Amino acid sequence: MRSRRHDRGFTLIEVLVATFITTTGLIAVAMGLQYAVTGIETGRGETTATFLAEQKVEQLRAIALVDWTNAALDPGTTTEFCPPAGAGCTGTDTIGSHRRATTISNNPGGPFTTSCKLVKVTVFYRPISARGALDEERRVDLFFVLASRT
Repeated sequence: MRSRRHDRGFTLIEVLVATFITTTGLIAVAMGLQYAVTGIETGRGETTATFLAEQKVEQLRAIALVDWTNAALDPGTTTEFCPPAGAGCTGTDTIGSHRRATTISNNPGGPFTTSCKLVKVTVFYRPISARGALDEERRVDLFFVLASRT
């Protein structure tokens, strides 16, 4: 016959230790999920910023192929605000989460003054974390050179 001492179950100390270990593990998992969500949102912001920069490059390339003298290719800087979905930018949407600045300059250092343009597209954004928007503004820069076909 077994002793009654072994039939009593878990002691209070054993239950408290098991609860502490389980709670610590659950807190670690919750913090890991928070970091994962922050990383995903930061990646989403950067992917959207890269898409918006490439979108502007393609727009300017298409304009340059059709009409090299188009006003959209004149030297200067333009700024547009972009919606979070990345559906495109408009000059009047000031609620967007991304801001796209395009700087065009003639003759980026070569002898061809009118047939070559340096274009810099910069997209600014604030990543969203699990706790809200981060204070640090990030940016994606894209440089390219346009040359006239004539």
